[in-house]
Amino acid sequence: MYEQIKTVVLTVLVLISITLTFVLWTYYPKYDVLQNDDYIQHVSVSNTQVDTAMVVQPKQMIIHKNGAHYAVTKEEEKNKVLKEIKKWTLDDFENISSSVPAGKFFTFLNGKERLEIIYPDEIPIDIYRLIFTVDDKGLDDLSFDRILVPLEGDDEFPVYFMATDKQKIYKAVASDASLVAIRRLTKETNHFARYFAYPVSETKQLYLPESEVALSSLQYYTDELDVDKFKEALFSDPSFVKKDLIPFGEEYTDGSRLMNVDFLQRTLLYVNPAARASDMSQTKSETHLIQKSINFVNEHGGWTDLYHFVRWSEEDRKIIFRLVVNGYPVFNEYGMSEIVETWGASDLMKYQRPLFRLEIADRNRTPTTLPSGRDIVKQIEAMKDVRKALVKDIAIGYELIKDPEREKVIRLEPAWFYLYGQTWKKVSVGGESRGGGTNGLE
Repeated sequence: MYEQIKTVVLTVLVLISITLTFVLWTYYPKYDVLQNDDYIQHVSVSNTQVDTAMVVQPKQMIIHKNGAHYAVTKEEEKNKVLKEIKKWTLDDFENISSSVPAGKFFTFLNGKERLEIIYPDEIPIDIYRLIFTVDDKGLDDLSFDRILVPLEGDDEFPVYFMATDKQKIYKAVASDASLVAIRRLTKETNHFARYFAYPVSETKQLYLPESEVALSSLQYYTDELDVDKFKEALFSDPSFVKKDLIPFGEEYTDGSRLMNVDFLQRTLLYVNPAARASDMSQTKSETHLIQKSINFVNEHGGWTDLYHFVRWSEEDRKIIFRLVVNGYPVFNEYGMSEIVETWGASDLMKYQRPLFRLEIADRNRTPTTLPSGRDIVKQIEAMKDVRKALVKDIAIGYELIKDPEREKVIRLEPAWFYLYGQTWKKVSVGGESRGGGTNGLE
């Protein structure tokens, strides 16, 4: 009897042991998943989101009519034109570059009455697809910096896409198209400023105002951006980030990434050396770098003011966006008016940006009269240390200056600037030039 009881007990214990072993093998605890790499999606510096068309904007719109050039400068008029073009269907792209003889590039450009839309750099066709309706699929690896639109046409007409540095011209067909907004502008050219063409190379010319330009100096009260939000957005796990005080700023690091905050210039620099690609030429991405850079800033609400795309380098994988106020670019030699991104093989390698937003405009405005484009050209050409071949662009803009007496106030002073090689410089009154901008790309 005792042996039977012992056998039953042992059998029960064995069954219990088997059951517990099975439970342990098949049990998966419900841990909370920490998605460290996705912190940036959950942190927002501001509530602003932008689309590609808001950031990738033309730097100029020029009407060529009766042998003269007129600039469309008001933002609302430019937007009406772009809104109209967005409704068109652009298809049947054809390379007609060989039909334009060498030395006749400007003749083709100015030969007929057209609207010329000029972008600050060559824009890849994939980005144009996000701005306009481009139906042609066989256009890989094409980039253009100018679009020519006829001033007359009904429903269907040719539109020309041009890459000036490469002397490439593609003719597309615009269908389901209307020219109502463009025709309205061409009837009002007597109200527009007259411009002249200034050639800087065999294929590129700049359009500058014939007359003096009146523009007011501006003052803005600024608001500081939250550094902690950038820390949470840029580091995989902010809990491992160490903060140190450095001269005139702060330094944050998790051992591999670094974020410097400059209190003097009110800028941020983030560096991720591990993201550097070993062979940049072999890095491919389904999303173009320009769009990837726009998306990145969107993800953490970093468009705290109005910024426009200005330049990119495929070789360096670098994208630059510039602050724009009242339709004019803003320059500062310390990076206080730019958002700059440099990408590695797939991840962000460097991120530079201001740590403030323009908050309240001061009503106190000082009128300023800037010299005409012809006077500025004479000044630049008279500079002994300037080679004309290295002058890539000339533009009116604002110089961003910190108020020496009020920490949170900045001044925007109207001035002429020129892009010399890769650097924007200010044209000072009297003909002397000094650095008045930040590095661009060329």
